[in-house]
Amino acid sequence: MTLATLAAFAGAIFVLFFTPGPGNVAMVARTLDAGPVHGFVYGAGIITGDIFWLTVAVTGLTALSSSLGPSVWIVKLAGAGVLIWFAYRAFRSFANPETPDRIRGTTTRLGLAATYLAGVAMPLTNPKPIVFYLSFLPAFFDLSQVGIRDWLAMVAIMLAMYGLTAAVHVGLAHRARDWLKAKGVKRWADGVTGVIMLAVAVLLLVR
Repeated sequence: MTLATLAAFAGAIFVLFFTPGPGNVAMVARTLDAGPVHGFVYGAGIITGDIFWLTVAVTGLTALSSSLGPSVWIVKLAGAGVLIWFAYRAFRSFANPETPDRIRGTTTRLGLAATYLAGVAMPLTNPKPIVFYLSFLPAFFDLSQVGIRDWLAMVAIMLAMYGLTAAVHVGLAHRARDWLKAKGVKRWADGVTGVIMLAVAVLLLVR
């Protein structure tokens, strides 16, 4: 792939990542709920799923997307289940608000693993990245000519764009979280976060 082609790919990835969608919304909500570490970890799960679909497209395994069958529903149910659990915890915090100096932000390995897996489930079952990587990219780029170096360059571009996307979304959400903490209105943010998480879980199941 030429530099011009990689630049075009970078532009397409930028649009994909920054276009508002359930993934970005959930990443912001996870940051508001549990802090920036969970926000970045959720985003890491999303980029993992995106790299999976890129690899499927580049290796010519596009038929895999239609042969996953019931396993897609397993991923959907697992991802939705984790998001519903996050929503439950947010609603519980809304019902029993914490004091401003004890805002929740668990970073245990189990909590981070659940956050990461919920992030992975998003692109694996979301039509937006599936259509982008399996239909849009092959229409504009000759993926049959992509070698290992090209793939690595594309992955590096995706990781860089993920870093930029996560920094903007998680950074702004964390600042809002600090403001909410200072103003003592974190309870209401928890209520909104619970609604968002529940809505994304439902969207994950019905799409």
